[in-house]
Amino acid sequence: MRKTRAALAVACLILTVAACDHKPAPLSQQEKQIVTELTANMKTRCVGRYMIDMPGEAVESGYAKIQGVSVEAKAMTEDVWRQEVAQREAALKATRSRDAYPFLYAAGQARGEHTYYFIHRGTIYEAPATRHIEGYKWDSGYRFLLKIETYDYTHPDQTDDPIVKQFDVKNEVPGKTAVVFSLLEKLRGRSPDDIPAEPGVCFAGGFLPAPAGGNEDVDAQFNLTHMQDVSFDISTTPDVRERTTLLQRADSPEVRQELRDADGMLVRKGIVDLHGPEAEEWLVEGRRPGGGRGHSFSLTSNETTSGPATPYVSLDLTTGGQLMIQGKLVKLEKASLTTGEAVGLWDTVSRTLRLRPGAM
Repeated sequence: MRKTRAALAVACLILTVAACDHKPAPLSQQEKQIVTELTANMKTRCVGRYMIDMPGEAVESGYAKIQGVSVEAKAMTEDVWRQEVAQREAALKATRSRDAYPFLYAAGQARGEHTYYFIHRGTIYEAPATRHIEGYKWDSGYRFLLKIETYDYTHPDQTDDPIVKQFDVKNEVPGKTAVVFSLLEKLRGRSPDDIPAEPGVCFAGGFLPAPAGGNEDVDAQFNLTHMQDVSFDISTTPDVRERTTLLQRADSPEVRQELRDADGMLVRKGIVDLHGPEAEEWLVEGRRPGGGRGHSFSLTSNETTSGPATPYVSLDLTTGGQLMIQGKLVKLEKASLTTGEAVGLWDTVSRTLRLRPGAM
């Protein structure tokens, strides 16, 4: 019976996805118990300008890219931060370029207390015009590391080069340095339970106060501690606007072929009401990387209407496949969750996705 039901689902998917309404089987008592245990202690988390409720055991990681600058936060003490900066400065000063030009161009305090910055070539193989700007800050138990790559065609002077002559700006270092300094001045350390009430962007370990605007990308991952293959991923940005939606792309011949290749089964698809923005979801079970079976659930909102007031957001749940455990790649024969349990967890978490009050 189970094989027949799976075959029917795959057939529906291949022939005409839009006309097939496959529904997961009701949860068994054991599956209900597992879902209840996973969702008994939900915690509100802040990602970009959104909020979502995650199982309390989920560990968050992630990063942001704001105004072209990558931003990461890591929990550490002030002493460890100072040691890290000192070691980085020593390593950069000890590096010698392969040409006649410097490797380290600038180092010192940036803007505000507990800040530092470096401007250097990146590697000894980089061109003389290449510059890497690194900014460091410690605040409220978190170290921020900011990075951006740019150029300076004035030191050494290459402004007579025909290609360089076409550039409106021959030296981007001052402008990019000002951006990094401004971010360092504003960034705040933030614990997972800290949900700001003011306009701004949340990312793992940090918060940037700022009104709604463009040029901001945030990605966050939440991994369950006792089911390491179970992972939620959230991405959000106001800068992406697609021509098609998730359901339109999923109904393409290419995706149908990918599902056939993975012996995949459509679990559920459709429109989701998030009590505000409308979203679309696409839930699939099939072979995952490594050969074992698992799940790939996706939800998107504001794909074709993304902007500062309506930032694009995507939520994914993956289970099964392969993962790193203590430095070794482990291939799982099956996922930690059954399809029913994965759907139960997905429904509890995904329906809590909403804009953070005051975020804009």
